Amino acid sequence: MSSQNLTVRDLAGDLENWMSLLPPQLRQTSIINIAIPGSHDSFTTQITPHSDIAPDAEQILKDLIVLGPIVKDVIARWSVTQTYMGEDQLKRGIRYFDIRSATKNGTDDLYICHSLYSAPVQSCLDEINTFLNSHPQEVVFLDFQHFYGFDQIIHNRYIQSIKNTFSSKIAPNSLNLAAATLESLTKSGYQVFVIYRINGTSFWPSATFPNPWPNTVSKPNLIESLDNGLVRRKTNIPFISQCVLTPDAKYIIENVFSTLKEKCAAELENDRSNWIENQRAGSGGLNIIIADFIDLSDNRYVRDVINVNQKLFLNKY
Repeated sequence: MSSQNLTVRDLAGDLENWMSLLPPQLRQTSIINIAIPGSHDSFTTQITPHSDIAPDAEQILKDLIVLGPIVKDVIARWSVTQTYMGEDQLKRGIRYFDIRSATKNGTDDLYICHSLYSAPVQSCLDEINTFLNSHPQEVVFLDFQHFYGFDQIIHNRYIQSIKNTFSSKIAPNSLNLAAATLESLTKSGYQVFVIYRINGTSFWPSATFPNPWPNTVSKPNLIESLDNGLVRRKTNIPFISQCVLTPDAKYIIENVFSTLKEKCAAELENDRSNWIENQRAGSGGLNIIIADFIDLSDNRYVRDVINVNQKLFLNKY
């Protein structure tokens, strides 16, 4: 069939079930060649000015806490990166989660952190697992990126809790990623890719999911970094594009009465959308992409990413 005779199909009409509803041609395409929306600092929603300072906070922030509640208010406004927690993000189409974990004095529980403490990690994992139980054809990527206050005993306990939570849903790191498709994963009952960024675990190692950090608050520099990342990406493994602006202390001070959402997410939205719409899926193209405040403008970012796969669908003919 000629691609000229095909009507371009909106692949993002049902965000909650978008993977399940992809055309068969796309469900039989390698997951490293599909455009997949993710969230950056995924579970920071529960950070408030009353949250405790977390171990990942820069020393200057820890020092300034003594100045009183107003400092915690500023930190909170620049630490929250998402509007929703896991279940609501999943219903909005997110399939990759960026997980930053920390110990906390007075408890054995592990917590999400981003300068301040957010939710307990286990509650976030349980939300995801509950969603997967009722959506057996959806697949998620859990990227355990940073660990604060951990020793080997805590790592071992954490790894076991992840295994206990997701059990047989976890895709083994022996899979050939280039051959893994949504269809083949569903047939095997695999719904969870666990990336655990320390050496020596049975999960997927860092090298199999490159995740370069642009580390800039400049929109032109960010776009250049994103372009360069795709040019250099290997075609036989996944690739994560971080479409986020990263404010430093100087930038926050200059915009102290604003928020990360207003200055770094909302102001980037149009540029982000334009960049995504100019990408393609497929070998060497856009794969996993992460962003702050994924729900802006009625989940525009998520819809943009999913519909990048339209071009791949058309190229199947």
